[in-house]
This record gives sequence, structure tokens and C-alpha cells, in this order.
Amino acid sequence: MRYFYHIIFSFITFFVLQHKTFAVEFPIQDKWLIYESKVNGFVPYIPEEHPFVRNYYLLLDVKNLNGLGVEFVIPENAAVFVNNQLQDISKKNNGIVYFSNLELKEQQKVTGELLFVVNTVNGDAPKAFFVDKKVPFSEIVTSAAFEKNGEIEKARYHSDFREMLLMWSLIVFAFVGLSAKVGGLKTGANSLIRSFEGVTMGRVDTTKMNTLQLIMFIFSFTLVGSLALMLFGSGEIWLSQVNAAELNKDVSAFAVNILYVMVAILGFVAFRLIIIYFLGNIFSNTNIPSIHGAEFYKLTWVYVLFYMIICVFWTLNPFYISWEFMRLFIGIGFLAKSFLVYIAVSKQVNFRNNYLFSYFCATEFLPSLLAVKVFIS
Repeated sequence: MRYFYHIIFSFITFFVLQHKTFAVEFPIQDKWLIYESKVNGFVPYIPEEHPFVRNYYLLLDVKNLNGLGVEFVIPENAAVFVNNQLQDISKKNNGIVYFSNLELKEQQKVTGELLFVVNTVNGDAPKAFFVDKKVPFSEIVTSAAFEKNGEIEKARYHSDFREMLLMWSLIVFAFVGLSAKVGGLKTGANSLIRSFEGVTMGRVDTTKMNTLQLIMFIFSFTLVGSLALMLFGSGEIWLSQVNAAELNKDVSAFAVNILYVMVAILGFVAFRLIIIYFLGNIFSNTNIPSIHGAEFYKLTWVYVLFYMIICVFWTLNPFYISWEFMRLFIGIGFLAKSFLVYIAVSKQVNFRNNYLFSYFCATEFLPSLLAVKVFIS
């Protein structure tokens, strides 16, 4: 067992070091605009159609940067303006001009937007990247990234990120199945249907969950939750820092972000269990925590299996349903599950409704609302 912990610690250390070593660099060449006098407005910059341009424009919103900064690689004597204010002039060819995310936020507070203008002397197009820190030109540009003749751009990382999500979905599917087998968690259709008997008939379930079942259940919930958050989460409160495609450019970064999400989910589950235990001891009816725990386990397990299937199917074959719909569907389903637990418990305990509702506001409704807020806001 001691060697097992050493191996786990070594893996975590390796991933963290790798995550800190590699810088995020995400090319945004397709976002350049130029002013076209023929249409009296701005049009996308296309090198083949615009062979010589002096001024290049880039309009950005800090909220869409996912915590990243912006770095420009500009030719000699080119000038960079932000919101019509001169920021820097390159003294050499392929000069680096970097703006951190914090600097961009301060700039946007004044005008509400970010308008970058790169004024060139010889008409050479500048390069632009989303980066998490200042990156030297020698690291940004390689023989595979740019060629003098072909101007080959570095590929975006959306496809790689999707492949890693597919890999993670299959791992989650396998481990949830293994956890159900080891922990004796029920996956049969009849057993899952009977999970709703507390809601429909108010039938008390006398089956006790053992420690192994609880561990396997929490482990499965954490795995499926991490997959759903990485797939569909869009909250700027926290999720945009871990599930953006440009922040998962390699396996090590993806593994660190997955580990980060799983630890956060475990913390959320532990927090809810502590609240349930604490409030259960305050109320005179000591059966509430045990009944609540049993119904929470049964209905949440159905929820976990259902959304695991949806997430795995999505990664294997993304069907034509909007991402926003899927976020709302998962979020509303999470809230609906909490109300089903409330209905099941209210039918099984002899307790005043206002006290029971207050108890559930603290143990179910408010934590669920907070989770959905982080997920979709």
C-alpha cells in the first residue's frame, strides 16, 4: 500500500509539473479585420484577397478569453494600439507585444470593449495568440507552425480536446461499470424503476447502504460529474478556467484539469453530507437524515447512470442538439432530482412541512442551485 501511494504521488507531481511547464498558445489569425473602403466597413482579413494591408484590427471581449492574455508577433517598426492608445512599437522583426488578462480587464473597464490595431509599415500581417503567459518567439514559431512561403498556421486544439474527452468518457463508462460491480450497485431496469417508489407511493426503503457501496457511489458520481462538467459546463465563475479547448492542449494539462474538477466535486459532496449530518442532529426526528440519505442515493444513482449514457453517446456521436440546450437539460434535471428527493422524504416522515422545507433548502435546494449556477452561468 505504501508503494501504491508513492506511485499516485509521482503521477500527480508529474502532471502538475507538466502543466506548469507547457505554455498555452492558441492562434487567432482568423479573427483579424481590415477596413474595406468599397463597403465602407470592416471585413475579415483574407491573405489571398488582401495582399498589402497597413492596419489590422482585432475586436475582443475579456469575458470570452477564458482567463488568457493576448500576444502579438509583429514586424519591425509596427505599432500596437489598444482603444486608440499607443502601447508599443517593435524595434525588431518578429517583436513580441504581450497583454495579460488582468491588463486587458483594466483596459476594458474604461471603454467596455477591446479594439486592437496593429499598424505596419511594409504590410506584413502580424500574428496573434491567446496565451496564459508571455511566450518567447522561438517557442511560438517552429518549422511546423510557420513557413515563409506557405504561412502554415498551427492547428487549433478543438479536435485533440474532443479526442481526450472521448477517451475520458470511455474511461468513465468502464470505471462506473466496475464500481457498480464491486460495490453491488443496482443497474437493472426493475431496480432502477423501484428507486421511484418513495416518490410515487411513499414506500420506506429499509435497505441499508454499506461503506463499500457509499464509496463506489461517490466515486461514480464524481467521475460522471467530471465528464459532464468538461463536456457542457460553461460557467465563467470557475469552469471556463478548466474546460476550454485551448487550456487542454495536451494530455498532462487535461489530466490536471480533470483531477482539479474531481477534487472540487468531492469537496461539494462532502460539504453536503456534513450539512445533512449536522442539521439531522438538530431536528428532533432523527429518521430524516437516514431516509434522506437513502432517497438521495437511489434517485441520484439513476441520475448518474442516465447522464453517463448521454455524455458517452455525445462524445461518440454528437447529435444535433445545441450545447445550450444540453446545459439547461442537465441543470434542470439536477434541480428536478432534488425536488423528487424532497417529495419522497416528505411522504415518509411525520414532520411539519415548513421545518422539512427549511431542512431541504439547506441540504438540497441551495447546494443544487449553487452547482447549477457554477455550471451554466
